[in-house]
Amino acid sequence: MGLFKKKEKKPEPQPAALTVYANHKSYDDIPGIMADIMNSTIVDKNLAAESVEFILQDGSKLTLHFMNKTQIGAHITSMEAFFLKAPVADEELKKSLVQQMIYFNSVIGIEFFIDDNDERTDYLILSVYMLAVKLGGFVLHPDMQLYCADRKLLISADGKTDFIEYTPKGESTFMDKDIPEEQGDINRRLRSIEKCKSMGLNVLETLKAAVYESECVIPSKEDIVHRLACIFAAAVCSEACNYEPDKARKMTAGMLKDLDKKYTTSQYFSKKEEEYIKSPFKYPNMHPKFGWRYECCAVLLWALGLWELGEPDKICDAGEIGKILWNNNFISLLEKSELKTKEEILDMQDLILRYDWACVDARINSQKITVIDGEIVYEWHYALNWLTNANYTTDWDSIRTDT
Repeated sequence: MGLFKKKEKKPEPQPAALTVYANHKSYDDIPGIMADIMNSTIVDKNLAAESVEFILQDGSKLTLHFMNKTQIGAHITSMEAFFLKAPVADEELKKSLVQQMIYFNSVIGIEFFIDDNDERTDYLILSVYMLAVKLGGFVLHPDMQLYCADRKLLISADGKTDFIEYTPKGESTFMDKDIPEEQGDINRRLRSIEKCKSMGLNVLETLKAAVYESECVIPSKEDIVHRLACIFAAAVCSEACNYEPDKARKMTAGMLKDLDKKYTTSQYFSKKEEEYIKSPFKYPNMHPKFGWRYECCAVLLWALGLWELGEPDKICDAGEIGKILWNNNFISLLEKSELKTKEEILDMQDLILRYDWACVDARINSQKITVIDGEIVYEWHYALNWLTNANYTTDWDSIRTDT
């Protein structure tokens, strides 16, 4: 009868996931760093645009997913909001712990499988922590416990921490550069700081410029007009979606056709803009994002000398922006434009960078700012970073608003 005795089965491998957060310039070197850490444990790897899959000796896989830089800002904002609700006994300490998160500009999700082999599990987890050590980062566990690379608990959802005081890493080095800050950059920074103080805004005096004058590359008038028209097209598309679907589709089709005739927009849409305008009702959660981009239109029109920018305290007049775009075409708008100087654009970019820092700081510290609007500031910051090549890219979808 023993022949039919039920045999004990090994438990099925279970999926596991950890997330590494860091202040790291690029994802490019991370596959190599991880390969060095795991060394001979890895027998093969498969690289993709936003991930790398490592094949391990036992045939299992460990995959690193790199969050698109354009998504990180919103992700970190949600993360800050979540942990601000944690019942940490010391409110001031909690603010310092959560403030660490504003310096994260890289998010790496790491997936693997665990089984009943504890040594194997410990090795995989150790490898993730070694990556965090190399990046000077932090590791988030699925139960929403965020650990430093040395395994000290920074903060957990239930309010626990291993710290009695904490200074966020990155305040002095977050935007340091390999090139020197010249006198013009210093003067610009000091003017921006003085303006912020005059408005009663908090400042981080050690925060250097996002882009120095020596490295700044302003797009041509032609490139700015093309970008302006594409942003406007996506914005009017989002606005049309306020109507019932059939009417919205007809309106959108007609407007996009007219704008393409005037500005050849179909040749210059970013990837995300193109995805959205092809089927806007497929992405209802994206309507507000593209609607807010009227503010980016205002900034680009300002750079072209066709718009006045006051303080970012009230939304722009989308109707007036529309008059300019609809009553012109590429040639006529180009002829009417007079591009601001590099110095003027950099002055505005540096000031808005510091406005944005003040908005983030206020949000973390549960304070309210009334002299400027954080949503508007974000959009202006986005457009100005593109205008100054602050992120070393001309890809509109890849712009970041690091503060």
